Amino acid sequence: MKLEKSQTGIASEYYVAGELSRLGYNVTLTFGNTKAIDLLIQKGKDVFKIQVKGIQTTKSICWNIDKTKVSADLYVVLINLHVNNPSTKPEFFVLTGSEVLELFLDTIKLGNKRTYLDYNKIKKLSIYQDRWSVFGLPENITAITEEE
Repeated sequence: MKLEKSQTGIASEYYVAGELSRLGYNVTLTFGNTKAIDLLIQKGKDVFKIQVKGIQTTKSICWNIDKTKVSADLYVVLINLHVNNPSTKPEFFVLTGSEVLELFLDTIKLGNKRTYLDYNKIKKLSIYQDRWSVFGLPENITAITEEE
């Protein structure tokens, strides 16, 4: 199965929003075709800006990003949808803006305007997988833990 590029983007954003909601964060989706911020999440008084980048399968090889649009206060969630195997849960990798600037490699033709990160490289760096803790625990998760 192969998705169109827009379907990959929409599915990726909704999966990340769903996962963050499931973990107890307040999530807002932003809408538009060329937006730099896909999601806003809130934890207490803190608001985090998130850009989501999706690939369809492991064979998709890499994610691309324009590093000139990455700021220190931006977070990037990379997702592998595994559309070729619907019974496999999507994989999430959570990076800070500075980690994106460090890990994504420039292309020869477009430099930092078109950079990439290989799926196998980020998979080997397991510290980024499901690293939702960069946003801190949502208040209701802390409250649930204290009650148990």
